[in-house]
Amino acid sequence: MRISLDRRVAIFLLMLFAISALTVRAQIPTPEQFFGFKIGSDKKLARYDKIVEYLQKVASQSDRVRVLNLGPTTLGNPFILVEVAAPDTIANLDHYKTLERKLYFQGGAPTDAEHDAIVQSGKAVVLVTNNIHSPEIGSSQESIELVYKLATEDSPRIKKILDNDILLLVPSLNPDGQQLVVDWYNKYLDTPYEASQTPFLWHPYAGHDDNRDEYLFSQKESRLIAGVLWHDWFPAIWLDEHQQGSDGSRIFTMPATDPINPNVDPLIYRLTTIYGQQQAAALEAEGKEGITYNSTYTNFWPGAMAWTGWWHNQVGLLTEVASARIASPITQKKADPSKPATPPVSASGGRPLDAPLQGNGGFGGDQQRPQGTVDDPLPAPRDITSRLDYPRPWLGGTWRLSDIVDYELTATLALLDAAADSRGTLLNQIYDVNVRTIETGAKGEIGEGKAKNYAAIIPISGQHDENEVIELVDKLLIGGVEVYRSNKEFQQDGKTYAAGTYVVPFNQVFGRYVKDLLEKQTYPEVHRAPGAPAEAPYDVSAWSLGLQFGVKSIYAKTPLAKDVQLEKVPITPKYVLSAEKTKTGWAFPYNGAFSALVVNRLLKEGSKVSLAKAH
Repeated sequence: MRISLDRRVAIFLLMLFAISALTVRAQIPTPEQFFGFKIGSDKKLARYDKIVEYLQKVASQSDRVRVLNLGPTTLGNPFILVEVAAPDTIANLDHYKTLERKLYFQGGAPTDAEHDAIVQSGKAVVLVTNNIHSPEIGSSQESIELVYKLATEDSPRIKKILDNDILLLVPSLNPDGQQLVVDWYNKYLDTPYEASQTPFLWHPYAGHDDNRDEYLFSQKESRLIAGVLWHDWFPAIWLDEHQQGSDGSRIFTMPATDPINPNVDPLIYRLTTIYGQQQAAALEAEGKEGITYNSTYTNFWPGAMAWTGWWHNQVGLLTEVASARIASPITQKKADPSKPATPPVSASGGRPLDAPLQGNGGFGGDQQRPQGTVDDPLPAPRDITSRLDYPRPWLGGTWRLSDIVDYELTATLALLDAAADSRGTLLNQIYDVNVRTIETGAKGEIGEGKAKNYAAIIPISGQHDENEVIELVDKLLIGGVEVYRSNKEFQQDGKTYAAGTYVVPFNQVFGRYVKDLLEKQTYPEVHRAPGAPAEAPYDVSAWSLGLQFGVKSIYAKTPLAKDVQLEKVPITPKYVLSAEKTKTGWAFPYNGAFSALVVNRLLKEGSKVSLAKAH
């Protein structure tokens, strides 16, 4: 068969391009070459600033990787997002972002043609966030190996992932704390205080509870990731990687445990199970021990990073890997499998979600020699009973940072693999959940119970502090909620509301989120067996923002009147401060957080401030 000259030229150019791409990828330094040690090595840690430098270097030499600096952290470090996909996808990211945004009904419901385009050519957009808790250091290290593998490997599996997925990776949700922990660890390496806890907060303001901020958005980092989630990319899957105590299971994957929240679409809970168990199956296939699910971690509350995704119709996933002593190995006595504990304890060692790494075989800062050393090993695991949610229990031994990196890398790649395999199905099912949310909200039937709720009404008049109303609106807007304001007075359920009243209809794609955020919570009792006592809540059991802010919000019990005139609120309204001139200066009401902010700034500038007695 003779090949035309034009075709031969085209084939030659394609081969030349492929060889050139292979040459460029070969020039990307391995993590070991760049950092000077194998990632996960005992007593070796990559500091956040060097991680950023490496990922930027990879991006400069790879057509599969892009690094964005989303803004400064609390202490001024870069908060980066890494985008990874096939080269042609990276070259057309705005197109795929448009498809993903339309999947979440941004700018209105997609047409039939747009729906078909989303399913046929859209990508599975997966966000992976790491290391929000600074001593849970493994995932920031694992992110290095993950990006290198995706940037350089040409296996059929990696090609499939790159062709079908868009990975959004945050190597650390708390860069300030990551550097603090690395510096503290290195300072006391090979001393009696090795791996001791820092005497400082891991986050400058929130400490450990920066992972309780993804609905209050009080911290810069929480607001930055909210921008990725509900203003820019709208990922369908969100994995948040953590570490747990050291003496129980080796890794927790989804699903979590009862109770579930009635405001979440049931399909979202099903999908968390499907993708979580894909991770577990990949770990089992590699012969890894100590994999558990359905233990400890809550399905009920919306404040902990990926959890918040459920109310936004996103598949929120958690992994919790057993901790080492930061980067130092930990040792645990071996259990006798012929003598299981009675009764068995939680497979996760009984550690609550993201509790500080002390107790349960962790290490407290007041210990001169952390537990789990060769000379002072942890007690043998107590839960060694094989069962459906823990089929191959951990029996003890030595556990290293390299094990954490290995488990997390396997679990993350398994998720990307599963998302690639189910890309079309995932997009269709997320679309269905979004349609159902809007339709259910229009009927006033989000959640459970006989009472119908069609919208949240937040009046301005009669509130303790108008600025707290604006603060509440700000939190809703950051969470991607569509908020409206009435142009004129209107009637609803027999009450009259003034012009300027805020209205949040539930027939919107994030209607489940706003309903759950504003309503009063009643934590359901969970009994593991007939006659057994009710279990205590795992974590936060109520979060009603209206009550916390001192803002009255009312639920519309009937559909909004057709003649109500609403205008969408595009940005947070300006805060209000009314002051009047007096003989000695200016007087203004002191009735809330905004007033306190003004007073603090006046004092900082050297002004004299005093409180007047109420008349």
